[in-house]
Amino acid sequence: MNETYFDPTFGGINWKDVHDRYLPQITTVEKDEEFYKLINKMLWELKVSHAYLAPPGSWALFEPLVFAEGSAGIDFRLLDGEAVITSVRPESTANKAGMRPGYVIQAIDGISVEQIVKEAKLIMPPPYNSRGRIARVTKAILSCIYGAPEMEVSIAYSDEGKEKREKKIMRAKRSGASVGPKGMFFLAVEFEAKRLDNGIGYIRLNTFQPPLATQISNAIKSMGNVPGIILDLRGNSGGEIEQMPYLFLTKRALLYLKRTRGSETKVFFDPSDDAYKGPLVLLVDVISGSASEVFAACLQAIGRAVVVGERSPGSVMESDVMIFPNGATFMYPVAQIITPDGTVLEGYGVVPDIEVGLDREMLLKGIDSQLDSAIRYIEKEMQK
Repeated sequence: MNETYFDPTFGGINWKDVHDRYLPQITTVEKDEEFYKLINKMLWELKVSHAYLAPPGSWALFEPLVFAEGSAGIDFRLLDGEAVITSVRPESTANKAGMRPGYVIQAIDGISVEQIVKEAKLIMPPPYNSRGRIARVTKAILSCIYGAPEMEVSIAYSDEGKEKREKKIMRAKRSGASVGPKGMFFLAVEFEAKRLDNGIGYIRLNTFQPPLATQISNAIKSMGNVPGIILDLRGNSGGEIEQMPYLFLTKRALLYLKRTRGSETKVFFDPSDDAYKGPLVLLVDVISGSASEVFAACLQAIGRAVVVGERSPGSVMESDVMIFPNGATFMYPVAQIITPDGTVLEGYGVVPDIEVGLDREMLLKGIDSQLDSAIRYIEKEMQK
């Protein structure tokens, strides 16, 4: 961090003094848990994301939507303080058990949602804003729902009539691959592409990975002449966008500036030969992070896409990762990302052009209000 942090002034913090203050504490700890806690407490004094020393095997707890191997087939968001189910996979055991969007999760494996939230608040990494805190708590609850595949998770919930129920749901093995040295990380990939009833194209992905660019391109081609595309980045925790912008640009564009220690690089992209040039809407929410925020904010800044949903947290730094022999991983930020209009995304996030939240009553009726707003926008463009 001392050698590679993008800002040599460390935001006005005397980094050597921070080191000297923590060293006596770190050299006297006896438990690994306390060691990791102190290192991260030190890193987080810089108040930026993508600075984290993760114990071996802990990434599935920190980013369950990407690294957990098993899924119960449900997703949720915190709405007015309640853990409200927002989607249920049609093929999942949760769907077969009768769970539906709009139901409120009360407890997971006998542990109340309130207790999970309380414990999550004890470890709060940057960005330090309300969206960052909500994202952290949401992921903590999701990490209890996701987990080991072919294992049951007990979910207590209240239905549309506020009647309390409890079901045991078998987690299904997610599609993905083992990555990293000796396959030490499982990377789950969720990709969904379809035409909606009105002919609009819809694509959802939980992460940005280079191989997905080909899948997206093929999906757009298979849809034919669609009047618009909705790219659902809600819950997308990032990855690498390098292969993605080409698919949607209409002309060569400056997408972002990358500021490292001692240099600033302008990053341009050219459209691919078969780039989609029609109306494009991007859905984001409070747990859209990192590369998904870069992708959305930059396409929004150059006027190529309209963003719908909720403001993202601003967890946006370019980082490198160091992997230790025991399986611990150290993520450290090396560059600051700036949109073409001069916005530093870290801590700021993506501000939607059309801001709309999810609503429990609408979900109970089977209506995703954010997706519905995106559809209405494209339909208006079709009328024009």
